[in-house]
Amino acid sequence: MKTFETGISRQPGFVKGENRILKVGKRMAQLQALARFVLEGSFDRLSEDAKGAFKIRVLDSLGCAVGALRGEPIRMLRVQTEDFGGNRLCTLIGGGKTAPDRAALYNGALVRYLDFMDSYLAEGETCHPSDNIGAILAASEYAKISGKDFLTAVAVSYQVQCRLSDVAPVRQKGFDHTTQGSYSVAAGVSKALGLDKEKTANAIAISGTAFNALRVTRTGKLSHWKGHIPNPPFSSP
Repeated sequence: MKTFETGISRQPGFVKGENRILKVGKRMAQLQALARFVLEGSFDRLSEDAKGAFKIRVLDSLGCAVGALRGEPIRMLRVQTEDFGGNRLCTLIGGGKTAPDRAALYNGALVRYLDFMDSYLAEGETCHPSDNIGAILAASEYAKISGKDFLTAVAVSYQVQCRLSDVAPVRQKGFDHTTQGSYSVAAGVSKALGLDKEKTANAIAISGTAFNALRVTRTGKLSHWKGHIPNPPFSSP
């Protein structure tokens, strides 16, 4: 049978049997399809209703962020951000600038902290797609893209996270619903940064395999973890 190059060493016993190879190939095909979806997304393909809805969600998220500025963990994160420093390329909500990855984390935490953000209710899963906005906002400012392109990147992230919640719920398996967010935030940030198909696929794969939060974090006495956005800050491979 014809195989493909994965970059993984084919050591004896590493990939066992043709079925295993087919499964790996299918996952690779799905990843490439997702990367292609990200690249093909455009503002012109959004309906007028969708454009209006995404504008409302961005404004709602900014309102949540402003309301959270005095939150205890937010103030702690602000002190850490200033202490660590970084190239001041991206704006912090509430004033000041910092490095893109730290702006993504801080602004994302602001949107998430009050727990007033939007929700998508899928069967067997709930997610908060506005979790993506903080990182996409930082990436968009860094890349100096237009408002239309920013909104397109937000739309891409929403579609990815909500669709994954529909078809691949993970809560009953012991994982937190932010697991799908690791794929969507990489997709949205890749769109904002203008990455090509290969780099987009790499970013999604790295983020999706590295950030798998556990549901147990939402049980019992809750720590500040829940008040911060669990999605990773952005990076491009």
